[in-house]
Amino acid sequence: MIDFLGGMAHPLMLPAHVLALLAIGLLIGQQRGRLVPLVAFVAGLVAGLAAIALAVGPTSAADLLLGLTAVTGLLLALAHPLPVPVTAPLAAAVGVAFGLDSPPEVISLPAATAVLIGTGVGASLALAIVVFACGHLTAAWQRIALRIAGSWTAASALLVLALRFAREQLFD
Repeated sequence: MIDFLGGMAHPLMLPAHVLALLAIGLLIGQQRGRLVPLVAFVAGLVAGLAAIALAVGPTSAADLLLGLTAVTGLLLALAHPLPVPVTAPLAAAVGVAFGLDSPPEVISLPAATAVLIGTGVGASLALAIVVFACGHLTAAWQRIALRIAGSWTAASALLVLALRFAREQLFD
């Protein structure tokens, strides 16, 4: 049970994960069709976590997650209604990258399974809370605040990506 709870808390422990959940949750919450992108995120998350469980090798999922977060933040800042065929694949891609960037840090197989299940449940619940809370933000000033949050999210993700790439160039 401790491993499951640790997995549930995992999505809120890494700043890049919190930023990604916030960005995609606010973007989905801005749209009319919320359920399909939410389900697409969960499906992508399950696929990413399953790949981790099947021992996929090292990936650049952290960079992909930050890149997708930047794109999501820019779309959030634009505040234009997007069709479901745009938001659902984006949400699924964020889910896959999120899952691939969440390897469990435990030794035993049962503990790793519990952590992965907890991570899936925690990320899905956190995203659902953000989506449904954003759906209640309808005042004009709240919509402006969402656009500001989107631009800050994009800027933060791009800065972290720039620092990662600069560090690789300096130390390789």
